[in-house]
Amino acid sequence: MMIGFKHRQNPNLEQAAIYVVSGLIALAGLINLWSAVTPSVPERLAWLDGIFPVELRAGAHLFAALSGFFLLMIAANLLRRKRLAWGLAVGLLIMSIVSNLLKGLDYEEGLLSFGLLVVLVVLQPLYTAQSDRPSLIQGFWALAGALLFTLAYGTLGFWALDRNYARSFSLPEALGQTLAMFFLADNAGLQPTNRFGRYFADSIYIVGSVTLLYAGWMLFRPVILRGGASELERQQAKAIVEQHGRSSLARFALLEDKSYYFTPSGQSVVAYVAKGRGAIALGDPIGPTEDRPAAIEGFRDFCAKNDWHPAFYQTLPDDLDLYQSLGFHILKVGEEATVDLHTFTLEGKAGRSLRSVMNKFIKLNYRVEYYTPPIRDELLDELKVISDDWLEQMQGAEKKFSLGWFDHEYLQECNIAVVKNAQDVPIAFANLIPEYQHNEATIDLMRHRRDAERGTMDFLFISLIQHCKDQGYDSFNLGLVVLSGVGESVTASRLEKVLHYLYQHLDEFYSAQGLRAYKDKFHPNWEPRYLVYEHLADLPDVVIALVRADSGDRLQDYFGAQFFSMVLTQSLKWASQVAPIVLSLGLFVLSVWVITNELRHHRLGDVLNNMAAIPIWTLVGAVVLTILNYVFLTGYDTLATRLVGCPLPYPKTALVAVISYAISNSIGLSLLSGSAIRYRFYSNWGFSPGQIGQIIAFCNLSFWVGLFAVGGVVFSVEPLSVPGVLHLPFSGVHPLGILFLAIIFTYLLLSSRSRRRIKLGGWVLPHIPLKLSLGQVVVTSCDWALAAGALYLLLPDHPNLTYFIFFGNYLLAQIAGIVSNVPGGLGVFETVFILLLSPPIASEQILGALLVYRTIYYFLPFLVSISLLVLWEQRKLRSVSKLQS
Repeated sequence: MMIGFKHRQNPNLEQAAIYVVSGLIALAGLINLWSAVTPSVPERLAWLDGIFPVELRAGAHLFAALSGFFLLMIAANLLRRKRLAWGLAVGLLIMSIVSNLLKGLDYEEGLLSFGLLVVLVVLQPLYTAQSDRPSLIQGFWALAGALLFTLAYGTLGFWALDRNYARSFSLPEALGQTLAMFFLADNAGLQPTNRFGRYFADSIYIVGSVTLLYAGWMLFRPVILRGGASELERQQAKAIVEQHGRSSLARFALLEDKSYYFTPSGQSVVAYVAKGRGAIALGDPIGPTEDRPAAIEGFRDFCAKNDWHPAFYQTLPDDLDLYQSLGFHILKVGEEATVDLHTFTLEGKAGRSLRSVMNKFIKLNYRVEYYTPPIRDELLDELKVISDDWLEQMQGAEKKFSLGWFDHEYLQECNIAVVKNAQDVPIAFANLIPEYQHNEATIDLMRHRRDAERGTMDFLFISLIQHCKDQGYDSFNLGLVVLSGVGESVTASRLEKVLHYLYQHLDEFYSAQGLRAYKDKFHPNWEPRYLVYEHLADLPDVVIALVRADSGDRLQDYFGAQFFSMVLTQSLKWASQVAPIVLSLGLFVLSVWVITNELRHHRLGDVLNNMAAIPIWTLVGAVVLTILNYVFLTGYDTLATRLVGCPLPYPKTALVAVISYAISNSIGLSLLSGSAIRYRFYSNWGFSPGQIGQIIAFCNLSFWVGLFAVGGVVFSVEPLSVPGVLHLPFSGVHPLGILFLAIIFTYLLLSSRSRRRIKLGGWVLPHIPLKLSLGQVVVTSCDWALAAGALYLLLPDHPNLTYFIFFGNYLLAQIAGIVSNVPGGLGVFETVFILLLSPPIASEQILGALLVYRTIYYFLPFLVSISLLVLWEQRKLRSVSKLQS
């Protein structure tokens, strides 16, 4: 159970002390860096010469610089009151004291560090913010891994690449040289003999910095909630809400996405969702009025302990003075519409339009039926069809946090109104939720079929309002309109005026004004709602947390179909037109650079002779295999369109598959090339963005399914012997083959037994039936086998190189190219492939075959696909011109 903490005695003084100390720590870091790169006082150095060796004092310079750098890095985390940052700062200050005295008897810097050390020890009780424990453990492992990886990277690199330096290295010497890169000012006299040698030496610093930064990020992450509230906490929260709930948000406080903070008295509860560094409470604390200050302050202290920024979303106007007296800021976020049922009427001039709607649907023999809890599963199944159709029409997903979502357990406890047509078929529904101690009915889900009669929802609303009036309710809550009424008053803050501007000018993305006008037809009263936050600097984290909580971590769905279809669609369209051209030019430049570097190590004449020695029928065979391979590649999109329930004629799927794969195989970065091309074609053929996303996700998944399938078989049946030139600690990849086969077996088992959807990044795939999964394995396996076969034909015959052994080497080289993310694996694939096959085959022969393979398998299809794309675009432009004329 989350309970409160002792109130801070003087929060303003404490916060000022935290700011001052953090600033001084950053200043100490800068002073240490400056001191490390400037010469010490000669008299002091002369005195130290007789005591400490030069090597030790040079190392002290480095440690002074390192302590300064890391003091700068953790100053911001001290500002967040991180307990771990406090401990690291203490250690770094001790290191700073010692290193400054050793490097030049710089007691001035040492005294500053000692003074800050004393201050940190005194202020230790203020540093209470925890880091996320699993991330903390992972961070320490990442830190250890970063150090080991950097050492291994440098050691193996110096050992294997010693020809690029003025001296050769044994393994122990390579390890010593790697350590010298970090601890000796002159890098132990390292002398690169060429540009690559200098590049590799610099890359050690890059690798070390990136891995250390990742470890640091993991160490200082805020606490992440894993798992929801316990059953005991939910029961306690339910009892409090039922006794003290008085708002339209009270029922939502009991939904499963909420966690709970309880006051020490146990009388009040704050329902919240924590995302990143923001902890967003839904509405005001629920409980007795006299317990409200303890709830607000306790929640703030609880958030501080977990390194969260507290905020209260959609608070009522009643307690604004209390929030402000406790140091919080207020931001109006919208207005909530409530219909006074004592004055609501369909009579007279004001009710004319509403009467017209009712008369229309009564003549059509429409009616509204009301269902009370518990709701039957059969009815919920019917309503689920309506809900899914509505979500698909909106091209979005369920919202959460301040709204309910279609969940059987939730809806079974609600009152539900269903609109049925003359054929007794449900076409729309809405559910009502209680406000417990407030005699008001609140509407939540409002959904209809896409083919519903115009005005159906008006008919449902009017019927519901009249029904609630007959049931004795005082008011009917129509919900919040975000940004409505914000920034209109004279006393509005600048931020509220900015939001008012957005409300007026961004209506095409989120129809707030339209929603306000729609609800106005029921003549409601409008009451403001607020976002309460602690500091202005917290707002970015708070807003991101609110968006994540409301969207269920699906950012693209938060803004709705309008934003997705207008903003993201335009971006993808732009990418589909511009990205292939830009990336093609980049590919050309990159190709010239890589091939030049490859040829530098070989005589160009030998490579050209090996290329010319390839028989003409071998070239024809490679071309035929490439064509056959692209035929199988069309199967990716054919299966994908069947999965989303919109199969197309084969010529269409073949066209988009050939163009997208030929371009993405050459350019790489499939998300910007192949995916953009698919979006352009499929959107032109009437597919929704959601369907196109599923097609893209299925094709990307198929690529890995094929790799795991063929890799599992090849690596298991014919374990690859890794050449000794790579100096790797293992001699075969048999375990990798077993792992790949296990992945494929699990995938097929899930396809046959499980009916769950597959989530790939931001895309969600529907359940893939076993029959489709087996077809996926066959098509993708043939794709990999034929692509490898084209290269196998081009290599010279060798008795020890069977196709199976070659296929294993090919897969390893392709994996290296994929992991590198270099466009088309260019350069990486060739380098690894030559290392794997040379010897027994001469590198000049392999390089010649690879250049021909690049031409046949990559460059020629790329030219064909560009031609097809140009022809298709021209045909499309002619069609548009005919329609306009």
